[in-house]
Order: sequence, then C-alpha cells, then structure tokens
Amino acid sequence: MRITDCINKTAEFIRSRKGATMLLASAVLVGSIFISSNISVVKVVDGDRTSKVLTAKSKSSVEIIRQAGFALSDNDSYAVNGADNSVREIEIIRAFDMKVIDGGEEKTISAVSGTVAEALENAGIALPEREDTVNVDLRSEVDEGLVIIIDRVKYVTDTKTKVVKYKTVTKNDSTLAEGKTKVSVDGVNGEKKVTTVKKFVNGKLTDTDVTEKLTKKAVNKVVLKGTKKTAVKKAAAAKNSTVSVNAGGKTISVNGKEISYSRVLTGTGTAYTARRGARTSTGKSVKVGLVAVDPRKIPYGTKLYIVSADGRYTYGYAIAADTGGALRSGRVLVDLFYNTERECINFGRRQVKVYILD
Repeated sequence: MRITDCINKTAEFIRSRKGATMLLASAVLVGSIFISSNISVVKVVDGDRTSKVLTAKSKSSVEIIRQAGFALSDNDSYAVNGADNSVREIEIIRAFDMKVIDGGEEKTISAVSGTVAEALENAGIALPEREDTVNVDLRSEVDEGLVIIIDRVKYVTDTKTKVVKYKTVTKNDSTLAEGKTKVSVDGVNGEKKVTTVKKFVNGKLTDTDVTEKLTKKAVNKVVLKGTKKTAVKKAAAAKNSTVSVNAGGKTISVNGKEISYSRVLTGTGTAYTARRGARTSTGKSVKVGLVAVDPRKIPYGTKLYIVSADGRYTYGYAIAADTGGALRSGRVLVDLFYNTERECINFGRRQVKVYILD
C-alpha cells in the first residue's frame, strides 16, 4: 500500500465518531501519566505544625517549604525523608540561640548543630588565641541555652635601660694624715635592663610583673680617709720617760713618781691594731692602753706598766683585756694595741718588761 493511501485511511478513521472518542481517551491517559510522574505530595513538619502540599517534583526543598507557608531564618536547617518516594517529608530544624560573652561584650548567636568552634566561626567570632581562656571545650557540641564566655588576654612588654648609680666607699688609710682624704678609685655608673610585662584581660590591667637584669656592673668610688695621728709623737715622748727600779723594794720610779708592783715578767712583746669599734676578748672596745695577754699568766683586768727590756721604749700604763693564739702558746708575752699600723711597725717585735702593779 502506498503511504498516501495509508494517511488518507487514518484521517477518515479519525473523522468518524468512534475514532474521535478513542483519540480523546488516549490523550487523557497520556496526560495523567505525565502529571503523575511529575507531581508529588510533600509533608512539611515544623515542630508541632504540619502541612501537606501538592507540588512539582522538580521544586527544591526550600521552595516547597515556602509553598507550605513556612519561613526559614539564616541559621535554620531541614532534613528530607523519602526523597525517592512519591510522598516526601521535610522536617524543619529550627536554630536555637546561645549567649556569647566575648571580651566582656555580650552577643547572641544561633546554631542547629555542630561544635562550639564551628558555631563561633559561623557567627564571625574569632576563636580564642593561645593566651585567651574559654569556659567550655571548643570541641563540644552546641546546645540550646549554652553560655560561652571568652576572656581575651593580652600581654604588653616594655623594656628600658636604667642607670645603676655607683656607691662611695670610705676606707681608712694610716699613711694619710688625719683629716685628709684621697680618691683612689673613680666611680663608674652601671646599667640594668628593666622589663615590665603587663597583663590585660578584656582590656583591663590585671597584673604587672617587673624583672631586672644587670648588664653593666657599677664601679664604686673609693675614698681614702687619713687616720695618721700625733700618737706617734706621744710614743716618742714616752721613750724619753725616766723609769728606774728602786733597789731593795718592789717599786719603780716613773719620772720621779714611785709605783709599787708585785712581780715583773720578761718576754717578747709585739704590737697590733684593729678597726675602730672592734671588741677585745673581754668585750671592751679596743684602744691604746688595753693589751693582749695569756689570761692564765696575767688575769684579765690586771693593771700593768710596760717598758722595753733595754729601757729605750716605754708603752706605759696598761690593762690586760685581750688575748690571742700567739699569747696562749707562749710565743709572745704581751701584744700592745696601737691606733695605726705605722705605730705598730715602729714598735716592731722586741723584748719587754711587764710590771704587775699592786
């Protein structure tokens, strides 16, 4: 059969009543199949509210939620169940509020799930730095009503160099005349590094720590103070004192004055000096006239008169008030105190006579 004959017969069939009816039924069937394959019923749940909508399968979940009459905020979320079935269910998950006190400033943020760190980042809040403190674990899950407190800690360090002033030290000098001074060492200032660390919490000063480190040691100024006195002249005068032993009795004559004694000891005499304010073995302050002895031979407090064995040098009146190793060992009979080292050198070491006065 030719193609033109086939087309003519088909057109003749359609123009008949029976053919028209069959054509209409076919069109309805095809339309129904098309609609059922593109339309679905969706159940939207928002807490205790529910809404069902008939909607095109091609619509997004957000569009369906809006079609159901619900609105989503920026932080709200949703879950889709039965996506492959003809009937779907969309559950709206509403975001909950949490309070954040960031550096003393109160803020409100929202979230539906996730960790504290994620919620802070999503809200544009900087995560705590190494020195900052936070009251909750950043890895913990968020929860409705959670209060997050972030204390922002900042340290400010300031370092300065400061002068360490030298001190002036005075030393006695027996070679320098009394009343005179002499600078033997010039003073030089030192330096130290002072570091101040201030701690701020939420912008408020809470602690200050100051440390110092010496970087250059100061050199003290040394001033020599003369202590050379006229006592040497007195000693020289004492040399010229006339001392004689009266025959037939235990007396000596000093410049014509007769003095009684109980016994006389002969031995080695030495001389020593000490700083002003030093104490003797008996607790007395050192001074000329207080001498050191062996208290087993010459008891403390014994009054004495001392001259050199050759009669050329006279120490004069003295009191036994001190002692020392050389005296206790017997190497020295008496150790005479002088104010200056120069006087001690002048006396040296010589044989002496020690008269034990009554």
